[in-house]
Amino acid sequence: MRIFKRLEAAVLAAALALSLVVLPASAAPGSFTDVSDPNTALNADILRLMGVVSGTGENRFNPSGSLTRAQFCTMVVTFLQRGDEAPRYSTRTIFSDVKSGHWARAYVNLAASIPVSESDGENSSSIPLVSGVGDGRFLPDDNITMAEAATILLRALGYTSKEAGAVWPQGYMDLAASTGLTEGLDLPAGTAINRAQAAQLFVNALSCKTKEGKAYYETIGTLSNGQEKTIVLSVNVETDDGSTIGAIRTTGQSKDSEAYLPAHGDGNVAALQGKRGYLVLNDKQEVVAFVPDKSTVTTIVLNGSAQANSVKASSGQQYTISSGTTVYTSASDAGKDWLEAYASLTSGTQLTMYSEKGKIVAVYATGGANTIDSDAVVVMGTATAATFHHLTGGVTNFSVIKDRQPIRLNQIKPYDVVTYDPVSNTLVVSDLRMTAVYSDPKPNPKTPQTINVVGKEMEVLESAWDTIGDLKPGDSVSLLLTADGVVAGIVPASAQVRSTAIGTATEGGVSIFLPGGGTLDLSGKVTNASSVTADEPVVISSVKDGFSVSKLPVNRAPGAFDVAGLKLGALTVSPSVRIYEQLKNSPLQSVDRGSLTMESIPADKVSYHANSSGVVDYIVLEDVTGVAYIYGMMVGGYEEIDGKERYVWYLRSGSQDIQFSSATTYRGQSGDMVGVVLGTNRDDSSTIREIVKLQEIRQVKVSDFFESQGEYYVRVGAHTYQIADNVECYYNRTGNKVSKDNWLTGGTGTERFNSIKTYSETFSIYVDQVGQQVRIVVAN
Repeated sequence: MRIFKRLEAAVLAAALALSLVVLPASAAPGSFTDVSDPNTALNADILRLMGVVSGTGENRFNPSGSLTRAQFCTMVVTFLQRGDEAPRYSTRTIFSDVKSGHWARAYVNLAASIPVSESDGENSSSIPLVSGVGDGRFLPDDNITMAEAATILLRALGYTSKEAGAVWPQGYMDLAASTGLTEGLDLPAGTAINRAQAAQLFVNALSCKTKEGKAYYETIGTLSNGQEKTIVLSVNVETDDGSTIGAIRTTGQSKDSEAYLPAHGDGNVAALQGKRGYLVLNDKQEVVAFVPDKSTVTTIVLNGSAQANSVKASSGQQYTISSGTTVYTSASDAGKDWLEAYASLTSGTQLTMYSEKGKIVAVYATGGANTIDSDAVVVMGTATAATFHHLTGGVTNFSVIKDRQPIRLNQIKPYDVVTYDPVSNTLVVSDLRMTAVYSDPKPNPKTPQTINVVGKEMEVLESAWDTIGDLKPGDSVSLLLTADGVVAGIVPASAQVRSTAIGTATEGGVSIFLPGGGTLDLSGKVTNASSVTADEPVVISSVKDGFSVSKLPVNRAPGAFDVAGLKLGALTVSPSVRIYEQLKNSPLQSVDRGSLTMESIPADKVSYHANSSGVVDYIVLEDVTGVAYIYGMMVGGYEEIDGKERYVWYLRSGSQDIQFSSATTYRGQSGDMVGVVLGTNRDDSSTIREIVKLQEIRQVKVSDFFESQGEYYVRVGAHTYQIADNVECYYNRTGNKVSKDNWLTGGTGTERFNSIKTYSETFSIYVDQVGQQVRIVVAN
């Protein structure tokens, strides 16, 4: 990356100090602190990037404040990229009331000296960009009106009364409307405009066509990504000299390529993060402007994991996303196709979706592991804003999240690892720890860059070097990990830093759940793997030649689980909470939070685990949703086994065909639609641990089915049931329910359901009594 060079312009700084564009007292990056409207924040930061504004002190923009004619002239001169010429006009007298002591004299004089050509086809002449009020005066300190501002900007675009007409101000107001200059502003011509309204005018002007027919931004530079729209992935990224002010990285760049630096201004443009449009560069490849596109922007937080063709927001709204849609993160140079990326987008991830003509065309994801910086701080005492100064570059208005849940600064605990996400200006806190043996540190034990954990080489950050102390290879240690699974600290093993690594285990290795999403997969022998099931969450420790696991400790819930509100009694539930369901004597089954249809779950049905800050990160439900069952048809019949006729039971559906032990008994009838919880015998054969018969509802019409926000339902009398995502479908074409060949196979449950609806006009549906969802649909 290039070293950041701050533009020094003493005359310009002095002029701006008395106008709209006063330089802030500190260089802390970020949007203006007094702007709450997202559109105004974006407009203000675009002008800040261009050097047109820098605030009114203390990083404030004063959006509702008034704007004088002199201040507007100063902004226009800078907008035209001609601020460097101003000092040459400081000694001239053009207007009698803009005297030598006036702060804006150079800028007003320059603006009055910039010619705007006008021609009638045969003769040509010019008029000044700005003019006085007719008696040699300019009235620099009068508030500027809408008509005056529009007229000046239209002249900056090359238009004169030849195009606007001789009647002022109406001719210019009509021309401003037709060019798009006043889009979003419905103000009478004589109204004094405020700073926010002026910012909208300038940003509109960037896209307006000049008199010659080119968009204005095309006249001041070239586009960073050709004619392709770009997304600003991150701003204020670190440069070679350690500065974090101003450098911008966009799509089309690799993470290690040079960042674009601003040609003007202080570069504090956090509002541009995640925005889509055009980055305009000068011939030195410096940023001179950003032009937002016209796509519709929607930002959501995922409720449940992303699906292959859709996402659900925490509000319950469903959005369809198709293959071919590109997904970007701050760590992605070119993005990934949705089908390749969606599996890593888990509950709690923030998505910004860009739509054109009703179709989502691009997605920007933040809040997960991919947006975390590569530097870290290991907290060893009380955390303050100063603790993270070198991560944030001095920013103090950051937010703090742990397990994707906002927390307070004082909730950060000793031995927590903290990284910084510059995209969202967020400290990302991790209490992920795993006990291990200090093995094979390279290049040396004091300043390792990698260590070995059961055969896997793991990256070690420099932050760990301050925590190692006198540790030697072979010592028992606790690895302090970032939210994306990188070693940020190595400390002696003790009860205070016992393992918090939670995941799943098999005989061949473990998968550790990462707070930033995804898993850290490690291969190696698990000494007590037989004591847990494959999908059961366990606490993981690394031993010399493998791993050891223990049951995840859970507590009884202090109150009901508010699913939408993410509350468990008075406790806060993480948006990325992992939810499981268990029946008596049955293994745990994972439940996607987005599939929970109930608003509240009673406390006596819920157990939980909380992280070190008291935020609930794991929930275990007791027979609440019905996902712990496998659904299908019980089919019985005689078969010859070991030379004897035995009555054998099967559970059949379109997804599976399970044969039970010959000793299994079922008191129902062959052809019953049921839900079964399976167990395994010593000989690896399946057995029934629990079975429920589904509620049958007949004479359902195809018109009773309907779709709402991407989910399918059926309305039967006064009841509405959701169609399960993995619904099984059966076509009773022979009148024989036990026919194996009548099940619809392959595809998703949604695909099978949409297919079965075409088979008949009447159906039977089978509803589980626990989750109250339709598990089987039969076309009659």
